[in-house]
Amino acid sequence: MGKKKKAELILLFNTALDAIDEPLSKVIALDDDIEAVHQYRVKIRQLRSLIAFFEPKLNEKTASEINLRLKDMASVFSKVRELDVLSQHWLEISDNQVPQQHDFGVALDNAKQQARVEAYGNFKASQAKNDLIWIKEQFVDMFESDTQVMQFIKQRLNRWLTSIRKDVKKLDIEDYPAMHQLRIRIKRLRYALTLLNDYVDELMIEKIKPSKLWAEQLGVICDYERIKEILDELFVREVEPKYILLNSLKSDVDETHEQLKNTKL
Repeated sequence: MGKKKKAELILLFNTALDAIDEPLSKVIALDDDIEAVHQYRVKIRQLRSLIAFFEPKLNEKTASEINLRLKDMASVFSKVRELDVLSQHWLEISDNQVPQQHDFGVALDNAKQQARVEAYGNFKASQAKNDLIWIKEQFVDMFESDTQVMQFIKQRLNRWLTSIRKDVKKLDIEDYPAMHQLRIRIKRLRYALTLLNDYVDELMIEKIKPSKLWAEQLGVICDYERIKEILDELFVREVEPKYILLNSLKSDVDETHEQLKNTKL
């Protein structure tokens, strides 16, 4: 691959990196819109997926250090995002006129605010900005092998998709850790495809389309399992609203289980 193609790839990485700036600015400004934290984490995941995709062609040490910094930037807000999602679920089904449900909602709001306080206590805005600058500097010399990149992209997408298809077919819907890992791999494939759209033909895009449904299905189950864990952490004493919330999600989980049993690939 010539200098022109390598420059295109570096631009691709820089574009993904620059996309982090806008949601990062909202996070720094203490924007209380839950989408601010969510988009900040999504844009970081997209760049990390791109790095994972091109891993065989990248300097291993540099790629590993970049990935570690990006992971740290996103993980500080993991609990914030989880409680934002949990709180949204509760708002959709709760009756604030019922005293016990009202108190439960207040407790969730307090936990959500506490998570934000703790996250911002650990978040260093200047460090995040400096990390993004440092990462951009590394992109210039990150590619160790930049030959036959178009063939590499096609083969890599095929390998990722083939591996995911195999694991969807043999998926044990009672094995939550396996479902969680599979969901991560599917989302990584889709994030990478989002950034590589200009390098991928229509046939491959069509092949990968069903993975959106798989990710959504696994997301319903994984979110439910994680919400159970969080509620057990927050409410040691069993309270009725906890079961109201879980039961409201359980019907979706049961329906999704049936869909996964009948998944055709």
